[in-house]
Amino acid sequence: MFVMLTRGTVIMRTLLAAACLFGNSGALAVDCPPVKVPPPGSKRPEIVAAVMPAVVQVQGRYGADSNESFEEVLGDAIRETQTSNKQSHGSGFIISGDGLVVTNEHVISGATQITVRLADGSLRSAILLGSDERTDIALLRMEALKRCYPALTWADSEKARAGENVTAVGSPFGLGGSVTAGIISGRGRSLGSAEYHDFLQIDAAINSGNSGGPLLDESGRVIGINTAILAPAGGNIGIGFSLPSSMAQRVVAELLLHGKTARTHLGLSLENLTGDMAEALGLPSNHGVVVLDVAAASPSETAGIVPSDVILAVDGRLVRDLGSLSAEVATFSAGRGVRLDLWRTGAPMTVSLVPAAKPDAIARAGSLLREAMPGSLIAHAGLQLAGTTSSMNLVAGQRAAVSGLIVVAVTPGSPAASRGIAVGDIISGLAGRPLTSTVQFTDAIDAARATGRRNILITLQHGNKSVWLALPTRPGE
Repeated sequence: MFVMLTRGTVIMRTLLAAACLFGNSGALAVDCPPVKVPPPGSKRPEIVAAVMPAVVQVQGRYGADSNESFEEVLGDAIRETQTSNKQSHGSGFIISGDGLVVTNEHVISGATQITVRLADGSLRSAILLGSDERTDIALLRMEALKRCYPALTWADSEKARAGENVTAVGSPFGLGGSVTAGIISGRGRSLGSAEYHDFLQIDAAINSGNSGGPLLDESGRVIGINTAILAPAGGNIGIGFSLPSSMAQRVVAELLLHGKTARTHLGLSLENLTGDMAEALGLPSNHGVVVLDVAAASPSETAGIVPSDVILAVDGRLVRDLGSLSAEVATFSAGRGVRLDLWRTGAPMTVSLVPAAKPDAIARAGSLLREAMPGSLIAHAGLQLAGTTSSMNLVAGQRAAVSGLIVVAVTPGSPAASRGIAVGDIISGLAGRPLTSTVQFTDAIDAARATGRRNILITLQHGNKSVWLALPTRPGE
C-alpha cells in the first residue's frame, strides 16, 4: 500500500547491537553476512538480481472494528492509506540475517496481524518492534529460521547529490519484485504539513504498494526508503519522495532499543529564508531559517532566541533550510546542550540551547486531563475535547494565543485517529470561522446532521502547522 500526498498511492538491545546496525545491518546476526553485491561498475540488472531476495512485500490485516482508510487534504496533495478487504499492502526490505524488516509505518498502522512475503513467494509472520509516525518508519521482526535471511546494507545519504542514479524496488499494486530507475531530483524536500523536512526527491516511478521499499544507490545499497509521491491527479507524475538512509538508521536504532523514538521540542515556529529576506536582514547568503515565533517558557525562549533571528548553523554544521534543520533536531537529546549560530540585527551571534523532552501522547493526555475544567469534556469521532486555556496550551506545546477546543485524548482506530489528529492538537475553526466553545462545536455537528451532511470542515492546529480536515458528523464514519 502507498500513501498519496500520497505516502505510497502522499537502539539496539545493547551498544554492540547499535554499532552493528549502523555499520552493517547484516552484522546483527553474527553468522549472517549481508547479500554480496556485484563490484563497482556492474550493470543495473546484475545489482538488482543480487539485492532482490532481500526485498519483501508487507501485508497488514485489520480487526472488524478498525477504520482502514482515510483522506487528508494537504495543500494540492492527498494522503490516502489504501486497504482492501481489511488488508493493507506495501513493501519492505530485510536489514539483518535474523529477520529484521524495515517498512513504512502507514503500511502496518493499526494492523492486528502482519505477514511478510519473501521474494521466493514464501510467507512469514512478523511482529511490530516499534514505529515512528513522524518519519513513517516501522521495524518488524520475522519468525526466526535456522538459515540466514538475505539482508541489505545502508548507504550514506549525506553524500548523495542531485543527478545521481537510483533504483526503486518494491511491489506497486501487488506486483512483487518491480524495479524502476531514475535520479535524485533534489534534496531537503518537505511533504505537506509533515514534521520532518529532509526527504530525497526522486523521479523513479513509484506507485501504490511501493511504500516502504528500498531506494538503492549505484552500488545496490539502501540510500532511502520510498515513502510518498506527489499525485494531485491521483497518479504518478514523476515526483516521489524517499526518507534518507542517514535518518532511517537513527530511527531504526531507537526502535530496536526502545520500541519508539524520543522526541525533543524547542518551541520555535520557523520559515525558510528567501533571498529577499536575507538581503533585508543584511545576510551575505540565503542559507538558514528565520524564526517567526518563540513559545513562552520554551527552551528557545530560555536560550534568548527572539523572532527575526536567523539560525545559520547547529554545532558548527551549516543549516541550509528547514530540511537540514529538521534532520539536526531529530538527533537532539533532552538535556544535552547544542550551539546555535544566529544572525541578529545585522551581526552574527551564538547561543546555547538545551532541548526539552517532548512528552509522549499518554503523558501529554494525562497532563491535559488534569488541567481540563471538571465536566468540560465532550466526545466526538474518537476525540475527547476541552476548551483551551493558557496552561493547557503550554502542556500541549501550543502557542498561548491559539484558542478553540484542545484534543485531550484520541481513541486508536477511530475516525479522528485515521485522519492523523493527535493529543495536543487544537480545533481552532469551523469552515473558516473561529471556534470559541464546545457548545458552538456540538451545535455545528447537529446542524450538519440535520441537513444530511456527513462531514464538517475543521481548522486544526497540528504542531506548527494549520490544516483543514473533514471530520465525520456521525460516530463510526
